[in-house]
Amino acid sequence: MARLPRDGRRRRPTLYRTVKDLPLHDPTRTGVLLATINVVLYSLMSLATWAGWGGWYIAANSGAGILAEALAVTVINLTYGLLVVGGTFLLHPRRWPPRVRYVLIAAVSLVASFPRTLAMRGVHSTPADTTYMLTEWVAGFTAGFVAVAAGVFTAELVSRARAEEARRLRAARSAARAVAELQSEEMRVRRMVADRLHGTLQYRMVTVTAGLDGVAARLDDGAPAAEAAADVRQWAERLEEIREEEIRSLSHAVFPAGIELGTVRALELMLRRLPPQIEAHLDIGPALQRLVDEVEKPIPPAERLVAVYAIEEGITNALRHGRASRIWLAAEVVPTDDPLAWVLDVTVDDDGSGLAQAEPELSGLSRHAERLEGRGGYLTLGPSPRGGARLHFQLPFTRTLHGEGAAGALGSPA
Repeated sequence: MARLPRDGRRRRPTLYRTVKDLPLHDPTRTGVLLATINVVLYSLMSLATWAGWGGWYIAANSGAGILAEALAVTVINLTYGLLVVGGTFLLHPRRWPPRVRYVLIAAVSLVASFPRTLAMRGVHSTPADTTYMLTEWVAGFTAGFVAVAAGVFTAELVSRARAEEARRLRAARSAARAVAELQSEEMRVRRMVADRLHGTLQYRMVTVTAGLDGVAARLDDGAPAAEAAADVRQWAERLEEIREEEIRSLSHAVFPAGIELGTVRALELMLRRLPPQIEAHLDIGPALQRLVDEVEKPIPPAERLVAVYAIEEGITNALRHGRASRIWLAAEVVPTDDPLAWVLDVTVDDDGSGLAQAEPELSGLSRHAERLEGRGGYLTLGPSPRGGARLHFQLPFTRTLHGEGAAGALGSPA
């Protein structure tokens, strides 16, 4: 599993915070309760066995008292069972590996069964021969082991059910947050595109239209064709600038270049777009490279977009605020207990001026941090060993098996 950072302001939220909301009993308490019930039932069964061996008849004929003898047998077995229950659960058996756990229960039952057998021998109405004592010892040991082992096993089942329900609850809440974040991001992009279309882009297009109208008017007035052609070429260059600066940037804001080709390819294209004077280094970890070799696009498009946007923001901040001349981008994936569940680990370092504060405000990165946290990840910003700032984030994802993911939400193949 991936390790959480020890520094930085933003941290991954505690995922087990929602367990308290679950309507389930404490697993250990449930195990103790079931084991105690088993012990009580065993005590009653032992009383019936005592009567079946002839203890009832012997007690009635010897003058020892049926009630006293029956009570003694019941108390001995009940005390034995409670000792096994208490001794086992005081050792916290659920913390031990399964094999050791049941050996521990057997050891406690074995130790407690000897004084139980001796106590049963002291009861007047019970046989004192070796066969009976050996049978009582084996029966007591087996009953104690089964009673407590059943309780421990039940506690383990309850714990697993609790963990599974907690996982489902976390997944449901994470999915709800992801949907809300996706809707919010969609509205943000829509507003941004609308502002650009009705603002800068519209103004520049109106300017070109007015310029071309002016050229047409001069031609109508008999202006030389060569002069008009030069003006048309000038306005054509303006249109090319608009296409390059405005339309392409809008397209990239809606869907970054190369994102449909996979995470690694998108990162390569991102670094290639940097100015030539910026020295960029890309380090793709061996685990991520293996995933890419197995499946061309192992990271689903939704997580891919979240990661690429966060990296772009980090590099932009390094160049704009840190005046960096070199960028180091490292991407790796970390496995989890689930073979399909992985964690994308990304680090962006620069050699810029660094951070003005030891604990900087995330500012523009806060939106990306919220996206990552909404998907179970986290983002931190701190000093870099290379002299500038370090952006580090982790993002859980479920790897795709055939290079396809949840494309429906983004309108793109994975």
